[in-house]
Amino acid sequence: MSTELSVVTDMGVSMAEAMGISVGGTTVSMPRLSIIHTPVMGTMDVGGKKVKTEVVPVGAYKYTPNADTTIYCVNPEIRIFAMRQQWTRWDNDAEKMLRTVMANDLKGDLKDNRGGFNIGRPGGYIADFNDLSNDQKEIIRAVKRTKNVFGMVTLHDALDENGEPIEGYDAPVPFSMDLKNTDSIKALDAATKVIGRKNLLPIQHTLVMGGEERKLPSGTTFAVSTFAAGANTGLLSGDDDTLRNFFEYIEYMNTKVLEAWADANTDSGLSSDEVDLVNQFVNVEEAD
Repeated sequence: MSTELSVVTDMGVSMAEAMGISVGGTTVSMPRLSIIHTPVMGTMDVGGKKVKTEVVPVGAYKYTPNADTTIYCVNPEIRIFAMRQQWTRWDNDAEKMLRTVMANDLKGDLKDNRGGFNIGRPGGYIADFNDLSNDQKEIIRAVKRTKNVFGMVTLHDALDENGEPIEGYDAPVPFSMDLKNTDSIKALDAATKVIGRKNLLPIQHTLVMGGEERKLPSGTTFAVSTFAAGANTGLLSGDDDTLRNFFEYIEYMNTKVLEAWADANTDSGLSSDEVDLVNQFVNVEEAD
């Protein structure tokens, strides 16, 4: 399978271009979908005076197809084509995201882009969290289980940053989304199980997304994702190509992590034979 996302469609353009995936040099970006935790504020005219008001609520979603564009939607409707999981942690010192390869589950030791496994998080079942050292506890708190979701989203009643309606998003567009909140992940798992009980795959059914506002003890608000069953779509024309393109993207991103892992271990003095030996003893579940 190609890692260059360069498969050509009948339209004469790459599938990456057709899906809105940007490929530049060694950087690949895909349109992102994420929930917002604070309201988007704007102004409105009240009796000739400009009054600051909430124009997009907490729990709505923002869609960023590129660095210059942000579209908001309260209840986007998605079809899921692929799901993976990985460990992630933001490194403040390096100002970059540490991540493992994306896998079907988190049972094995997953290589990460700093040259280790699971970004330092202990593997296996932890019988008693309190028995761990403070350093281990901090690592576990910092390293997040991340559910990667890839699919097509319809942005019903799309809004701009001023809360004004915008057109042009009535047709499904590609997205990727990372879920890290435990309640959001549980909500997605429950929704896909409902679809499964209908003997359908997630790709054959839409999910309508929503958001619930929650408060921390400090009073800070945040939002968790909700998912409600939408329409049974079956398989649509072009789904095979779209699915293949998502798989290529997953493979590309995993390849970049594996390259960073190999570079870090080469720099550390491990020989190529020693790196191969480590590979043999560690169970790394990579994307298909």
